[in-house]
Amino acid sequence: MKQMGNLEQCLQELGFAVVPITGTSMWPLLQEGMSRVQLAAKDGRQFRKGDIVLYRRKDGTLVLHRILKVGEKNTFLVCGDHQWKPEEQIQEEQILAAVQGFFRNGHYIDEKTWWYRLYKKIWNENLTIRRGCLAFLRLSGLEKRSLK
Repeated sequence: MKQMGNLEQCLQELGFAVVPITGTSMWPLLQEGMSRVQLAAKDGRQFRKGDIVLYRRKDGTLVLHRILKVGEKNTFLVCGDHQWKPEEQIQEEQILAAVQGFFRNGHYIDEKTWWYRLYKKIWNENLTIRRGCLAFLRLSGLEKRSLK
């Protein structure tokens, strides 16, 4: 996700923001050009395994990834849905917001819908299963078609 001008100001003043997806790290759930996410300011929220969070890397880049594991001392192991290896460990102070829901093909999907909760549980539970699913999507050609 690229740097966005007034995102932090919008989160601070309104408590939420809706932003388009850029990049492929959250595919297959979120697709560049087809998906937008509704972010909620963190406001003392307790982050859990499976939450999608927007955080700032040390180089200033904004990234949207899913929490794989909650660690000690307010640390989180995060990874994009399009990856099968944990990417990095972040501190809670790096987190700017969490995804409340998303728009996909013009339809809003709340994070509490049954199918999204099922997707999150399956996708987050075992990175080996994720790797197999991504390999299948790649071999079937679905990945290339949806990433265009």
